[in-house]
Amino acid sequence: EIPIAALVLARGGSKGIPLKNIVEIQANQTLLARAIHTIQQSGVFDSIWVSTDHEQIAAEATGHGATVFARSATYAQDHSSSLEATHEFLHAHPEIHHFALIQCTSPFLRADYLMQAAHQVRAALEESATEMPSCAFSVVRSYKLRWQKDAVSGRLQAINFDPMARPRRQDWEGELVETGMFYFSDRQLIMEMGSFQSEWCTVVEVDEQDALEIDNLRDLTLARVLIGKE
Repeated sequence: EIPIAALVLARGGSKGIPLKNIVEIQANQTLLARAIHTIQQSGVFDSIWVSTDHEQIAAEATGHGATVFARSATYAQDHSSSLEATHEFLHAHPEIHHFALIQCTSPFLRADYLMQAAHQVRAALEESATEMPSCAFSVVRSYKLRWQKDAVSGRLQAINFDPMARPRRQDWEGELVETGMFYFSDRQLIMEMGSFQSEWCTVVEVDEQDALEIDNLRDLTLARVLIGKE
């Protein structure tokens, strides 16, 4: 079976919620620990890595069975991108060709989502007769009708529908919106093309209520309430 590594980026410098990656999401469980547990539960990864620049996060990672990659200060700044941090990790680990970047601040990550994505990626790699990179990422299906205001005229313009023929939900497939929960990707995509995705990607549709990302204290409070009701 084609090996896939799991990678969690967890720098220590979050501003909105200090040390957000290891804040408790429920009693005695941090966001990072919850993510690692779900990754382990899926059973589809050959290794689990946490890239971090912070000692407490590193200790939390190793305490729950992940291997720590010492992220350099250069790629742990507020302006550092996930792509840069992933590039640094892959550069240090040339043996890793397929991986999944997993967001530990998506607390409703499910093992079955990861299993589905891994199956799709491995099937594509086994069936493909080309060297085209294989990838998959999480999305939600949206049925929202979107508008924008013209910067010059100030007039409203419909973006994804005709106002004279408003689509009924049952007659419209909607749109696929990235959740940021996970990206299964390929070394070639990162190192040569500078992207996690390509037009050859497949997607995994996640439930809209599972797509919550924790960016601020309000998100954290909501997630705690929802987890308490599970």
